[in-house]
Amino acid sequence: SNLNDSNIVTMDSPAAQRNKDPIWSILQSTILPSLIKKGKESSSSTLKVLEVAAGCGIHTTYFVPKMVENKMPVHWYPTDPDPPSWKSLQQRVECMGALPDNYQIAKPLLLTLDHKGIMEHDTKDVLANQTMNLIICINMIHISPWGATLGLFEEAAQRLCSGGILMTYGPYKVNGTAAPSNLQFDENLKGRNPEWGVRDLERVQAAAEEKKLKLSKTIEMPANN
Repeated sequence: SNLNDSNIVTMDSPAAQRNKDPIWSILQSTILPSLIKKGKESSSSTLKVLEVAAGCGIHTTYFVPKMVENKMPVHWYPTDPDPPSWKSLQQRVECMGALPDNYQIAKPLLLTLDHKGIMEHDTKDVLANQTMNLIICINMIHISPWGATLGLFEEAAQRLCSGGILMTYGPYKVNGTAAPSNLQFDENLKGRNPEWGVRDLERVQAAAEEKKLKLSKTIEMPANN
C-alpha cells in the first residue's frame, strides 16, 4: 500500500511537461557548454546547479538524466517553497534510481525567498558555503511576490561563482506590453493574488543590475508554457 501512497503524492504539471524540451534545448546548446568551458579553465569538471521553485520535480528528473546522456557531470540541488510540491519532488527523485558517478541530486530542500534571500534557516545551513555554476528558476517570477525576485537576485549575487549564470524562464512584458495571451494571464494572476503578475523585463533587469548581475541574453520561447 506504500506504493499507492506515493502515487497520490506525485503531482504533475502540464506546463512543465510542455516546456521541459524547449528549455532543455537552450541549456544544452547555449548555457551548459559555456559553463563547462569555464569549468575546464578552473579545473572543476562537475557543475553545481541550484534549482529554485522546482515544483513537483518534472524538470529535475528530466534535465539530470539528459546531462548524464550528454556526459555533463552535475551536482543538482532542487528546491521548492510549497510543501505538497516539495513532497512530490522528493518522490520523483526517489523513483529515479541510481545515477552514475559524478552525477548527484541533493535531497530536495524547502526554499522560500523574500527580498533578503532564503527564509528557511535549515536550508540556509545546508547551502551555507555552496557556490553554484548555474541557478535555474522556471515560472516563479510571475507567481510570487516581487520580494521573491529580489531575493533570487540576492542569492545569485552571493552564490554564483565567477562566470556563473542565472537562468529565469517565464512570461515578461517588454515596453509595458506583451502577447495578448500573457496580458490576459497577467489579469488572471492579479485576480488570484494582487502581489503576483507578469513583470516588466526592464524592471527585472534593473533589479538584477543593482546586484551587479548583467543580462547577457533574452531568448524568445514557445508561448503558453
